[in-house]
Amino acid sequence: MYNKVYYKPLSTLNNLPSGSRINLVLSGGGEKGVAHIALLEKIEELGLVVNEISACSVGTLVGGMYCSGLKPKEIYNFFKHTKLINYSWFTIKKPGIFKSENYEKLIDGYIKKTFESLDIPLTVVATNIEAGQVEYFNHGNTTNPILASCAVPGVFNPIEINGTYYSDGSIMDNFPIYPFLDKELPIIGSYVGRPNLKTKNELNSIIKVSSQAAKLLAYAVDQPKFFNTYLTVTFPVGDFSGFDIKMVEPIYQKAKAYLD
Repeated sequence: MYNKVYYKPLSTLNNLPSGSRINLVLSGGGEKGVAHIALLEKIEELGLVVNEISACSVGTLVGGMYCSGLKPKEIYNFFKHTKLINYSWFTIKKPGIFKSENYEKLIDGYIKKTFESLDIPLTVVATNIEAGQVEYFNHGNTTNPILASCAVPGVFNPIEINGTYYSDGSIMDNFPIYPFLDKELPIIGSYVGRPNLKTKNELNSIIKVSSQAAKLLAYAVDQPKFFNTYLTVTFPVGDFSGFDIKMVEPIYQKAKAYLD
């Protein structure tokens, strides 16, 4: 059997001296991305300094706010009081159930308008849905790349950038470490897509087995990337809903407890 060396103990994070600079990778995962906030708090508690952030989907919201100067508690309050699914924005005229452009109103005042004005450099990952390739944004306007990175297919319509449709970054790169591979600073990962373990009794139907298999397939794509990080925290939040605001507090508390 292969040695699971990528499962390093969380105490590995404590081995970095206070004041150390790190590069941070934030995965997608809907409301489960609230766990990223708990890790940001832990990073600050240890006196570590975030040098850059690379993120996709909900990670771009958390990362964009943090890079804009918001404190973790302020970011938490945003998620606690903001519905990511707003049924009044239902549309039948776009290739998505909800109109992505309306979400600009939600992040206005929370994320600075240009990458150049951010306090911490940020790379946003989105999928060029026309060309079938992942693209990384780190200059110019922040709004459209962030909205595109969060545009879950079938739920939110793609965002047009320079005449091309872009959708959720997690389609092709849910754990975007590549911007940091040629850099010397340690990479810390925050991953909220780890499937929870299931017993035989819990895998007692075709639907349940198929669902678990789909989650494991997505996880298998990201798992090898953990080898390239100093530490990746794989939060045990797989059974939480990614689109239920009621889950924000339970997810946050479970992530906090996991880091203690």
